[in-house]
Amino acid sequence: MDWRPNAENDRLALAILAGFLIARLVFAFSLGLGIDESYTIAISRRLSLSYFDHPPLHLWIAHFAALAVGENVAARAPFAALFFATGWIFYRLTSGLFDPQAALIALFALNVTPFYFASAGSWIVPDGPLLFGLALAAFAAARLFFASPQDEASAWRLWLVVGVGLGLAGLSKYSAALTAGGLTAFVLIARNQRHWLKHPAPYAAAIVALAMITPVIVWNAQHGWASFAFQGGRGVPEGGLRPAQFMTMILGQIAFLSPWIFAPLVAGLVSAWRQRADERRLFLLCLSLPPIALFTVTPLWGGRGQPHWTMPGWFFAFALMGMWLKQFGVSAGALRRWAIVSSVLLAAIAGAVILQASTGWPWLALTSGSGLADPTLEAFEWRDLRKAPIFEQPPSFVIATKWSDAGKIALAFGPQTHVFVLSNDPRGWAFLDDSASFVGRSGVIVTPAADLESALGAAEPYFAALGQPQFQTLGRGGRAEVSLALIPAGGLTRRLPMSYPGAAGR
Repeated sequence: MDWRPNAENDRLALAILAGFLIARLVFAFSLGLGIDESYTIAISRRLSLSYFDHPPLHLWIAHFAALAVGENVAARAPFAALFFATGWIFYRLTSGLFDPQAALIALFALNVTPFYFASAGSWIVPDGPLLFGLALAAFAAARLFFASPQDEASAWRLWLVVGVGLGLAGLSKYSAALTAGGLTAFVLIARNQRHWLKHPAPYAAAIVALAMITPVIVWNAQHGWASFAFQGGRGVPEGGLRPAQFMTMILGQIAFLSPWIFAPLVAGLVSAWRQRADERRLFLLCLSLPPIALFTVTPLWGGRGQPHWTMPGWFFAFALMGMWLKQFGVSAGALRRWAIVSSVLLAAIAGAVILQASTGWPWLALTSGSGLADPTLEAFEWRDLRKAPIFEQPPSFVIATKWSDAGKIALAFGPQTHVFVLSNDPRGWAFLDDSASFVGRSGVIVTPAADLESALGAAEPYFAALGQPQFQTLGRGGRAEVSLALIPAGGLTRRLPMSYPGAAGR
């Protein structure tokens, strides 16, 4: 193991990172903001200690990015830059644990994988900041465990970096606790690392991490522990086994990683398990397996789950995959062909997504008559909504009937327009403005045209009068894509219902 820089290989790593950064920025600037991104930017307009869905770090970044460049796709740029830094730390981690060649293989594979190329690599979601924090903590921990013996001052510095990394991860996503648990498990399991249990520095690192996530704890305490309850409730058993959900989760992970990357990743994990007496491999297994195992199995009895929940675990598996491919003796020519094919396939996928999101083609032609929804409609922005005749005079507020629609609406109208959500699932909108301060004022309800009747029924008890609905269609490429009903809502009579005890005004 050699933790010293290697000029030639380091230049190759930087070239890989720079090339993918350019590709990410092209991709990021070619797609509109997705549902989660629109929601994040809108909710982050108001700085808060934390937020309902997630800890605050990516929302803080989004807040200042939007102030600097506007509420548009340019706000993705800091997240793309952050993944560049994450990739460099990951490369140095893998190079130090194994060797630069394995690290270059792992780094390229990480960047050419769809999820890490797009979502974690550039979108305004918590995964990018989470991976940065985890990579930083893992790099510092690996230096402690596997570099030449540390003097006391160096040990303290590295343990404090571990604490900072875990703190940043904890400010990004609650699942960071699984990686922290894996790190703790490694110290307990690995015979050569148990001496750290008697050293005060790891406990100081834990205190640093806990201090950094204090805003999350304080916010939850002030709001009835709403965020903890929301996220924790997703794993609660719901009665009976759901093998279909379990298979969907597995297939989703294969799709997010791509089959041609997933197979060697699994092989790397299996090889590492067989060689787990090697503490370097055991270290990465302890970081990889907790999120992969827990979030893959939980849908068997709990909520549906999301494939991206497992991705922090797969992130560390790339290092194992790189070493497995090198150890397996794959030739340079075969690796080069694999890299070219993987890049071409990724470019084809990205190009198809951009074409579909911009024009609606070829999804419509391929799925005509099937009734399947176009997934790229998530990136379709509703900016033209404000051109509807009903909005010639700006309303006091706009009400959405879905939290996901509210983000699109909020970005269409800008920060000056207050947005509420009339739903039993309002998410973070419940913790912004108190609707009681708008009693007596009038607004507009925006709902999908197909949900008009249910929206009228839900809104009627809260308004003095509901006017005749107007209809607005938003489209792309000259074709209608989103049909909305716009309902004049006169005279709010009382506070809108909220599903959480700590919501605004409660």
